[in-house]
Amino acid sequence: MNVLYAATRNLYPYLKGAIQSLLDHNNVTKLFVFAEDDELPFKIPCKHEVINVSNQTYFPPNNPNNRSIFTYMAMMRICAPEILKVNKVIWLDVDTIVCDSIEELWNTDMKGKWVAWCREWTGNYKPFGNAPYYNIGVCVLNLSQMRKDNVTQTAVAELNRQRYWCTDQDVMNLITPSDKMVDIPVRFNESFCCGYTDHPAVVHYAGIPNWYERTDMKRVEYLNKYRGG
Repeated sequence: MNVLYAATRNLYPYLKGAIQSLLDHNNVTKLFVFAEDDELPFKIPCKHEVINVSNQTYFPPNNPNNRSIFTYMAMMRICAPEILKVNKVIWLDVDTIVCDSIEELWNTDMKGKWVAWCREWTGNYKPFGNAPYYNIGVCVLNLSQMRKDNVTQTAVAELNRQRYWCTDQDVMNLITPSDKMVDIPVRFNESFCCGYTDHPAVVHYAGIPNWYERTDMKRVEYLNKYRGG
């Protein structure tokens, strides 16, 4: 199982707990982190690679999607096919806590597909009308197929052309045909946007303001185990 995170320096404290929650419940072959430094300020107790992407050239300073809420780092996952030399990876946002095995997610049949992700059902964000909209904060990326189909080049060109509120998530929803995607169960992306289950494998605090400091939100008990850790 290969897993990828990305974080700017201000998110490193959140990243530490997210990674520990993953390792507490899963055997990871290799962990990758896109970061702003060559090393992180904490130890990662598994085989890993920290990749400094602060000098990336995919998104220039005048990119219309570079702004305070979403920096270039929020778009770097779309560049994973060109940066990582593995065939497949699970992407996890920093605002996730893993609370069970995600081996089933890793074993998703990705033949010929680009991405396996969860549809948003309860969110109000519908940038493309009534078209189904998917959350990419937890997903499986078939990097080899994406390389073959030049997905990074297509997505980067679109992100450099026009502003999107949810950056690469919007663009991947826009450019991914239905025959290039796989729906994953909600339990792998339990969130305000995708819905809740009785037995979550990944809790995603997407859409919750100040999620890391909150004590009154749904599923806070999972975060409490790793907050500040």
